[in-house]
Amino acid sequence: MAETYALRIQIESHEYDGEFYLVDEGYGTPADVLDNIATDHLLRIANASRIEEYLLDVLKHGENTGEAEYDATDSDVECWIHVDIPYQRYAFGVGDRVYEFSGEPIKSEIASTVTQLQS
Repeated sequence: MAETYALRIQIESHEYDGEFYLVDEGYGTPADVLDNIATDHLLRIANASRIEEYLLDVLKHGENTGEAEYDATDSDVECWIHVDIPYQRYAFGVGDRVYEFSGEPIKSEIASTVTQLQS
């Protein structure tokens, strides 16, 4: 049976304040989710000139799922991303553990967090 993950993405900005959900199979540890899924979303958010570009891209590619499906999923790992655009705060969390990035995240800083999660 494939490992299932659930990822909640919370975004605060002047244009959008809300959250959406990703549920899929293939990754069963927080490090795997950060390395293979959350990194892409963090970098796409950081590189978008406007948050709407990122949100439309997610919707266009059907990456998101509804809150009811997210809540009903029996996932092996549940993680979250929190992004506060006006204050340039980015974080990845698992349970009560929070890993904050210094400003807009970059690949090397995310890779370092992946290594922390693996240990």
